[in-house]
Amino acid sequence: MIEISVDLGPNSYPIAIGHGLVSSLPRLLAPLAGRRTVVVSSPHVWALHGSRVEKSLQRLGPFTRVLVPDGERNKNRRSLNAIQDAFVKAGLGRDGLVVAFGGGVVGDLTGFAAATYMRGVIWVQIPTTLLAMVDSSVGGKTGINHPRAKNLIGAFHQPKAVIADCAFLETLPARQLRSGAYEALKCGVIADRGLFQAMRKAPAGLRGWSRTDVENAVASACEVKVGIVEKDEREDGLRRVLNLGHTLGHALESVTAYRRFTHGEAVGWGLVGAAWIARRRGLLPDEAFDLVAATVDHLGPRPRVSDIRSQAILDAVGRDKKVKNGRLTFVLPLSIGRVAVHDDIGRGEVRDALKVMTSREARLT
Repeated sequence: MIEISVDLGPNSYPIAIGHGLVSSLPRLLAPLAGRRTVVVSSPHVWALHGSRVEKSLQRLGPFTRVLVPDGERNKNRRSLNAIQDAFVKAGLGRDGLVVAFGGGVVGDLTGFAAATYMRGVIWVQIPTTLLAMVDSSVGGKTGINHPRAKNLIGAFHQPKAVIADCAFLETLPARQLRSGAYEALKCGVIADRGLFQAMRKAPAGLRGWSRTDVENAVASACEVKVGIVEKDEREDGLRRVLNLGHTLGHALESVTAYRRFTHGEAVGWGLVGAAWIARRRGLLPDEAFDLVAATVDHLGPRPRVSDIRSQAILDAVGRDKKVKNGRLTFVLPLSIGRVAVHDDIGRGEVRDALKVMTSREARLT
């Protein structure tokens, strides 16, 4: 088992990474035993893994279960209300415990519900997707989507623990596995050349990835994120670099009503777009752009962008929560392992990036 500490003073917590950790839940969560508990999951995840988690959690005490539909389009007020209604029905108090057991959508919803119920109850993350393990389960960002913009409504609420059992990935569909790989690659571009190279050399489609390589990739991505979050918990400055690929990525998700792209696929396209803008400005060497784009492509196919109106994407970028004083903000790669935030990106640059993204579609067929 790999253990990483997130040092945030009173908000500190451990991350445990390994295979078969579900059986160790009673030990890993022992300090939280005996609390009134509500477990939030999705029907699909619970059908696959619920019996194993249930057996372990029952050793900590009785709990109530609530299931909400998965998928970005369900990360909304309706699902939030269903979770908080379950809290009330279960008699959950300020001294209760909430457990998020699922992918990133379940984690974001559950964390926001925990943050806003009785002004905050403690919670734990047990992510079941690669995307959640390397990204959304770490850092305390919680929230729901607005119909016109992703993650527009949310709060910072750090979990008490993150337990990443990589055995869950063995039943993950290939598309969902690739989705998380794009986020891991993002962390490599930001601050870890070794992680970037590991993702570049990973087997095509990521099937046949060894257990050791999976655990190391998850741990490396988490370490990048933890190192940044520890310096900037609430995204006042440095933490903004974690949005690499997300400005365009979130726009692609919102203009397609969260139905065409997985989050990771959208971020993969966003990485290509951001790298192109950096290349166009002379900030990123040609060979580095080619390497980033080729590695994104190596991780697998992504839904097309060519049939989406450029103006619709530009409008969505303009609604991004990172826009300040009407200026578009992008994180741009300067090399493999180094990025910078630029808040003066022109719409013409974004249009050119969209053209380059479209031109690369042929490579994915």
